[in-house]
Amino acid sequence: MEMKKVAGKKKLEETVAMLEVKGEGNAYALADGPSSAEEAEPGDYVGLKPSEDIYSNISEANKQPVKQTQSARMPYRVACLILTVLCFVLLLVVVVLLVKRKAGSPACPVNPVSWVPSACNVEQCRAFTFQERNRCYCCHQCPSGWVRLDQSCFFWSTFRLSWDESQKNCSMEGGSLAVVNSPKVQTFLTQNGNGMKYWIGLRNGTKWAWVDNSTLQQSYWKTRQTSGDCAILSSNDQDKNNWLMSSCGSYTYYICQVRL
Repeated sequence: MEMKKVAGKKKLEETVAMLEVKGEGNAYALADGPSSAEEAEPGDYVGLKPSEDIYSNISEANKQPVKQTQSARMPYRVACLILTVLCFVLLLVVVVLLVKRKAGSPACPVNPVSWVPSACNVEQCRAFTFQERNRCYCCHQCPSGWVRLDQSCFFWSTFRLSWDESQKNCSMEGGSLAVVNSPKVQTFLTQNGNGMKYWIGLRNGTKWAWVDNSTLQQSYWKTRQTSGDCAILSSNDQDKNNWLMSSCGSYTYYICQVRL
């Protein structure tokens, strides 16, 4: 009996040892049966490993939005660059105009009453700024208070002087008393006279002549005349016959003319 017990015990120990080897030291690895103790071969998990194609697809998917964003931003960057360049050019133009205006030629008169023709010539007018050219009658513009007709500027005075004093004032402005050398000028002076009487540049020496030494071609004398050696234009009468003879020492308004 003892021999049978020893043999059975030995056989049991061998069986336990065998199970420990197969279960890699885990006495309970095969508790559910022989099939659960079998190790899975490495090849059985190949299908579960993520492939390189999946990672590459994910990487490409992540890169694509970045490229699209960069391409979408490109037109805005170009537009910003163009606007920056335009702003710089406009700023440069403004600076140049301001410098030119500040420099301005002192040859152009700035007094709105006194305008001397010799103060500027064609070359100087080209060098003036647009505003200065508008203020210089010698640049084919009439000063403030003067009215232009063709190539002349006319000024109707608001105070009375003698004929000689009137002519002196007009010459100081670079002109003379008005010379009526056409029906157009006669009508123009009459219409702008506001019904007043004005000295014109006609005087009797040895004969009636204009201050520019031109001879009298056409006259507009009134039918009834007074005596005198200087001519007055009465804008209150019809332009066909509104000239009066008067003493040159009399005081009345006057019309200046400056030729452009």
